[in-house]
Amino acid sequence: MPDIQDPSQAPTPMPARRGARVAAVLAVLGVLIAAAALARDVFDFRVGQDEPAASPSTPGPAPVKPAPATPGADASPTPASASSVRLDTLAVEAGAANLGKLPRQLTGQPGYDRPVVIDCPTNAGADKQRDVTYRLQRRYLDLTSTVRPFFSSADERDGIVLVYAQVAIRQKDGTITRVTRGQQFDARMDNPQKLTADLEGADELTLRIQCQYPGGSVILTDATVSTG
Repeated sequence: MPDIQDPSQAPTPMPARRGARVAAVLAVLGVLIAAAALARDVFDFRVGQDEPAASPSTPGPAPVKPAPATPGADASPTPASASSVRLDTLAVEAGAANLGKLPRQLTGQPGYDRPVVIDCPTNAGADKQRDVTYRLQRRYLDLTSTVRPFFSSADERDGIVLVYAQVAIRQKDGTITRVTRGQQFDARMDNPQKLTADLEGADELTLRIQCQYPGGSVILTDATVSTG
């Protein structure tokens, strides 16, 4: 009697083995594909973080022009213009008796507002000059004025007058130094002249006048002293 084999001991048919191999290969491919997809997603995610996608460009606002610069706290201040006071407002230290009044012929005429009038000397004996002294107390820097002579006589209207600006400076030892710092020559009625003098550091100012003829007046118009 022939041997009968147990069906459970029979060899596996070939098609079943091939199917198992195909399934294993497909499983491996599936794993590889899944890994590749995961790597791609991770790469895209990182690239998206490092390089954000460009958005459509839109025109930005026009550049704003800077406002004009204005002086600030650090800007250098503009130097202030020198202020001045009228000479006739200063205290007269000496020679007040030599001050006169504006001649009536000149009253109300343009250019003679608040003049300083000094009468001419008689030119007799020791009366050859007249002085008027003002107190400065080292408060002023410069004197400016216009010298206008006046003679009532027609024969003397071409007379010349001289004006000197002399300053007195008190030294530390108490002595006084007198220096002429301004003078004007050849002023006539038809030819007024400017008088300027440096007053810096001076305690007093003396205006000394000399006249070619007596009986006239020396008129200082627009006489001012600057205060810095």
